[in-house]
Amino acid sequence: MNRIVIGIDLGSRLSGNTVLSIFDHGRVHFMRVDKNVCADTFSLNAVQHYHPQHVFLDAPLSLPGVYRGIKGCKDYHFRKADRELKAMSPMFLGGLTARAIELSEEIRSKKIPVFETYPRIMARKQGLESIGYKKGTSFLKACQDQLRAQLNPEIKMESGEMESWHHIDAFLAMLSALAFAAGQPEVYGDKKEGLIHV
Repeated sequence: MNRIVIGIDLGSRLSGNTVLSIFDHGRVHFMRVDKNVCADTFSLNAVQHYHPQHVFLDAPLSLPGVYRGIKGCKDYHFRKADRELKAMSPMFLGGLTARAIELSEEIRSKKIPVFETYPRIMARKQGLESIGYKKGTSFLKACQDQLRAQLNPEIKMESGEMESWHHIDAFLAMLSALAFAAGQPEVYGDKKEGLIHV
């Protein structure tokens, strides 16, 4: 419990769809970036304020290895980790990938490690897919309740409901960060090309 980690669901720069889930010494709270506020600057400022042990970011943090001349990499669309998890191509996500890589480098320059994660896999591990994960807002409450029921009772949720799928994904990214801190992550992909931690 004596740690700080942050999960970030990174949305479009000014859309208001970026959410941070912050685990701070046994308490969880959320920060949602307001519409027309730069999500990247806001996230960087929040990370600098909390100075977590590590940050888990829901966005690609590398390109397929073929673009970097990594031996054995021939796929122009997907990394090994993307293929393993059936994740979207970093190339398809384009601008989001570029922003996420830039943000991660800025955070790392502050001596804070950043890891790529994929909340859908943590959602599967938490049993959310069978109760409507991302199938519509009417399923939000069931997924919230499931996550709260599985949370360690010593962990306190400070700020109300997870009011959107962005909140849920940020929370799932934070759970992956906690699994990593406990030495229990699942790791996908090739280290040379880029790993996804769940």
